[in-house]
Amino acid sequence: MQITSWKTAVSNNCFYEIRRQLVYKQSHYGTKVELVDRWYPSSKTCSKCGHIQSMKLSERVFRCQNPQCGHIQDRDENAAINLENAPIDKIRLA
Repeated sequence: MQITSWKTAVSNNCFYEIRRQLVYKQSHYGTKVELVDRWYPSSKTCSKCGHIQSMKLSERVFRCQNPQCGHIQDRDENAAINLENAPIDKIRLA
Protein backbone atom coordinates (compact mmCIF):
# COMPACT_ATOMS: atom_id res chain seq x y z
CA MET A 1 0.00 0.00 0.00
CA GLN A 2 1.36 3.41 -0.91
CA ILE A 3 1.69 6.16 1.70
CA THR A 4 -0.68 8.48 -0.14
CA SER A 5 -3.45 5.88 -0.28
CA TRP A 6 -2.93 5.10 3.44
CA LYS A 7 -3.28 8.79 4.34
CA THR A 8 -6.38 9.07 2.19
CA ALA A 9 -7.91 5.99 3.79
CA VAL A 10 -7.29 7.29 7.31
CA SER A 11 -8.63 10.76 6.61
CA ASN A 12 -11.70 9.46 4.82
CA ASN A 13 -12.70 6.61 7.09
CA CYS A 14 -10.83 5.93 10.30
CA PHE A 15 -11.40 9.15 12.22
CA TYR A 16 -15.09 9.25 11.33
CA GLU A 17 -15.50 5.60 12.35
CA ILE A 18 -13.73 6.15 15.69
CA ARG A 19 -15.96 9.14 16.41
CA ARG A 20 -19.08 7.21 15.38
CA GLN A 21 -18.23 4.35 17.72
CA LEU A 22 -17.43 6.68 20.63
CA VAL A 23 -20.76 8.50 20.23
CA TYR A 24 -22.61 5.17 19.90
CA LYS A 25 -21.05 3.76 23.10
CA GLN A 26 -21.26 6.88 25.29
CA SER A 27 -24.70 6.08 26.70
CA HIS A 28 -23.72 2.46 27.43
CA TYR A 29 -20.71 3.54 29.49
CA GLY A 30 -22.28 6.65 30.99
CA THR A 31 -19.75 9.00 29.40
CA LYS A 32 -20.01 11.94 27.05
CA VAL A 33 -18.06 12.72 23.91
CA GLU A 34 -16.96 16.32 23.64
CA LEU A 35 -15.60 17.98 20.51
CA VAL A 36 -13.23 20.93 20.57
CA ASP A 37 -13.46 23.56 17.83
CA ARG A 38 -11.24 22.39 14.97
CA TRP A 39 -9.50 25.80 14.80
CA TYR A 40 -8.61 25.89 18.50
CA PRO A 41 -4.77 26.23 18.51
CA SER A 42 -4.08 23.36 20.93
CA SER A 43 -0.70 22.44 19.50
CA LYS A 44 0.48 26.07 19.14
CA THR A 45 -0.41 27.16 22.69
CA CYS A 46 1.90 26.73 25.67
CA SER A 47 0.16 24.56 28.27
CA LYS A 48 2.05 26.39 31.05
CA CYS A 49 1.69 30.11 30.22
CA GLY A 50 -0.90 30.23 27.38
CA HIS A 51 1.43 31.89 24.87
CA ILE A 52 0.33 31.20 21.27
CA GLN A 53 3.01 30.90 18.60
CA SER A 54 3.24 29.76 15.00
CA MET A 55 4.80 26.36 14.37
CA LYS A 56 5.52 24.19 11.36
CA LEU A 57 3.74 20.83 11.30
CA SER A 58 7.14 19.15 11.12
CA GLU A 59 8.14 20.52 14.54
CA ARG A 60 7.50 17.70 17.03
CA VAL A 61 8.77 19.42 20.19
CA PHE A 62 6.97 22.45 21.61
CA ARG A 63 9.41 25.14 22.78
CA CYS A 64 7.62 28.14 24.28
CA GLN A 65 8.97 31.37 22.81
CA ASN A 66 7.73 33.44 25.76
CA PRO A 67 10.95 34.64 27.47
CA GLN A 68 9.35 34.37 30.92
CA CYS A 69 8.35 30.73 30.35
CA GLY A 70 10.63 28.67 28.06
CA HIS A 71 8.56 25.50 28.60
CA ILE A 72 9.66 22.48 26.49
CA GLN A 73 7.45 19.43 25.91
CA ASP A 74 6.47 16.90 23.25
CA ARG A 75 4.07 18.72 20.92
CA ASP A 76 1.35 16.06 21.15
CA GLU A 77 1.49 15.95 24.96
CA ASN A 78 1.30 19.74 25.10
CA ALA A 79 -1.73 19.70 22.77
CA ALA A 80 -3.44 16.99 24.84
CA ILE A 81 -3.13 19.12 27.99
CA ASN A 82 -4.55 22.10 26.11
CA LEU A 83 -7.46 20.03 24.79
CA GLU A 84 -8.23 18.76 28.28
CA ASN A 85 -8.29 22.36 29.55
CA ALA A 86 -9.99 23.93 26.50
CA PRO A 87 -12.28 26.90 27.20
CA ILE A 88 -15.95 25.97 27.50
CA ASP A 89 -16.89 28.20 24.56
CA LYS A 90 -14.67 26.02 22.30
CA ILE A 91 -16.33 22.71 23.36
CA ARG A 92 -19.56 21.09 22.21
CA LEU A 93 -21.16 17.69 22.68
CA ALA A 94 -20.91 15.20 19.81
